[in-house]
Amino acid sequence: MVSFLRKILIVFVIGFVALLVAAQIASYFFLKPILEREGRHLLRVPVYIEKAGLNFFGGSLWMKGVRVKNSPGFQERDILSARTVAIDLNLLSLLTHEFTVRRILFKDPQLALEINEQGEFNGAAFFNRILTQSRKWVQGERRFVQLVTHYILEKFAVRNGAVQFVDRRNADRNLSVRFISFSLARVVYPPDPEEALPTAVYLNATVSGDSEGKILVLGRINPFASEKSFDITGSVKGLSFAQYQAFMSPSPLPITEGTLQLKIKALCHDNQVDIHHQVRLERLRFSPGELPEAQVPLVFGMKPEAIFRFFNERGAPANAFEFDFRVLGDLDDPNFNLLSVANENLQRAIHEQLTVQMKAVEEKAAQVVG
Repeated sequence: MVSFLRKILIVFVIGFVALLVAAQIASYFFLKPILEREGRHLLRVPVYIEKAGLNFFGGSLWMKGVRVKNSPGFQERDILSARTVAIDLNLLSLLTHEFTVRRILFKDPQLALEINEQGEFNGAAFFNRILTQSRKWVQGERRFVQLVTHYILEKFAVRNGAVQFVDRRNADRNLSVRFISFSLARVVYPPDPEEALPTAVYLNATVSGDSEGKILVLGRINPFASEKSFDITGSVKGLSFAQYQAFMSPSPLPITEGTLQLKIKALCHDNQVDIHHQVRLERLRFSPGELPEAQVPLVFGMKPEAIFRFFNERGAPANAFEFDFRVLGDLDDPNFNLLSVANENLQRAIHEQLTVQMKAVEEKAAQVVG
């Protein structure tokens, strides 16, 4: 009897393994059209995949040569493409009512964001479709969702990514960000109260243009906590003001030259936020405004011609123009607006530093005349 049961078990195991091997082989033929069809259903635009494969033993899915067509009415061919997309799952985690994704990886992704001549933005429709279909999936799969009590994404990564922004109404607003490396490590839902800042964040990118700027962000966050908490350090180096003039609000003193160096330390615990900025502006120059003198508003609390003379005619100090400011507040306070407070503190810091340096220049000039 024992020998008979052993034979049945062996036959069952062999049959199961043979079934997995057959499914593995079949996936190379049938997975690609299935994924393309589901992609079209999700995004409502054609989706093309060169190759796709599934590893039943390792719980992994990979796709190569992925292309998502742009919506009608836009000139860019694809809104999203990637050389490789890989997803690795921990299927055994389902035995403990957890759903763990070991890794989601995008290699060489290209995202093309475009505003057409009618002012329509392709990214709005694209991301709205993803959110809408995701909500429908969650509502339609409630039984599965109820069985799983914990979701963990161990790593999400983008390697050598690029984002291109194209404005068909104004070519000066075109922008390209290249060599993007981005990662999130350990995203947990629902949040564990024992982990104050479970998720690590990293971003490194190059902003293309007349002069290349570098962006670096790293730190830790708790994205799903009821009260916001984060510890983020960021920096911007060599970002040119002139090539982003089209993105700025109209000013009586348009910037014609200058680069930005910025360091930010952002802390938040239980909705109490403290953000410290260190700003360095190098080789800053302006062009004179075209408004009649009676209509020219103050810039940083000063007359525009005074600022123009300081930076363009007398020349700013050789060690550039530096200042720092902080933003403190309670995110629970309905009267606290983070952006408004940041703008007010920025204006005040620039005004104070300009006053000090202009006074120093005037005193030096007076000593020379004397």
